[in-house]
Amino acid sequence: MFDVLQEVNLVAVGVATVAYFVLGALWFTPLFGKAYDAGTGVKRSANQKWPAMYYIGPFLSSLAVTAATAVLLYALSVQSMVDALVLGFVVGIGYLASTSLSNAIAPNMPRPLVYGLVVGCYHLVGVMLVSAILFLMKG
Repeated sequence: MFDVLQEVNLVAVGVATVAYFVLGALWFTPLFGKAYDAGTGVKRSANQKWPAMYYIGPFLSSLAVTAATAVLLYALSVQSMVDALVLGFVVGIGYLASTSLSNAIAPNMPRPLVYGLVVGCYHLVGVMLVSAILFLMKG
């Protein structure tokens, strides 16, 4: 299965990683930022300065998810956009959204279901986007 590593299009992984990361910037700020803040109980201000890890961590996580999805896409010999989106849906629900919801159910999370839905849906949409880009750029 891991012999597919040499087939993975690294440019596609890079493009899909950036798309996933940018989606996160949009998702957690203008699109669902208020709901995310309500879920975490933290009110972020527009002028707030964040440490580099606030950006580096999510970018590296996006890269890891994208690379793993690329390996699965090639290992499963995905041949159609529909199958690529199904792969994204399965990974999104089965791993990412379910883990987000599970992590949200913590004693310090004031609104765990809101947090879990916002973050879980981001990952679901994000990995479906990743799968589509990887498929479209498949060599």
